[in-house]
Amino acid sequence: MAGTKDRILEGSLELFNSRGVQAVTTNHIADHLGMSPGNLYYHYRSKEHIIRSLFERIDAEARAVMAPLPNPVTPQQWADVFLRGLDTVWRYRFFFANIVEIAGRDELLASRLRALTGWILDWTTAAIDGLIEQGSMAALAPDDRRRLAEDVFIIIWNWTSFAVAFRGHTRLHELDAREGVLHSMLLLTPHFEPAFAAGVREAIDLATAG
Repeated sequence: MAGTKDRILEGSLELFNSRGVQAVTTNHIADHLGMSPGNLYYHYRSKEHIIRSLFERIDAEARAVMAPLPNPVTPQQWADVFLRGLDTVWRYRFFFANIVEIAGRDELLASRLRALTGWILDWTTAAIDGLIEQGSMAALAPDDRRRLAEDVFIIIWNWTSFAVAFRGHTRLHELDAREGVLHSMLLLTPHFEPAFAAGVREAIDLATAG
């Protein structure tokens, strides 16, 4: 049972990413997987149900990536969190490319998305607090720390839709997604201690090279 449900989710994810969520129906998914629509409906009653289940994976991956940071945190460890986070954005790129539309059609999913968003912003604000305390980042007023966390979040979570809409990348490549890490770090770099900033940039450049 779990194997079939996971297979449906993986097949749906493949189609959503390659064709776009609007162009894919449950019949397309069933045909792609070589199963009857009735068998698919036995496990997932609608496309929205499938998307909710995929979002549960996004939620779990985000919380796993953003585990408590060590104290002190190194530039490599700091960069790794964001690189791994963008890997999740890449894997579920259909969701992030259509996040407003998807959440607008499903209030339950929108509620869960708001909860995850709040958790991520709390984590990022606390991580900024930690960098300031360890001397790797200049002091900021508490309200500005939260604003900076929100700015970083906005870039990362909207990077995919930006690349599609304004760069004309109808089919994103992995490096397109990872470039979002560099853009988000450019917001933070002016506040970093120089050696820490250099270490973060080196780690990102190595990961996004080629």
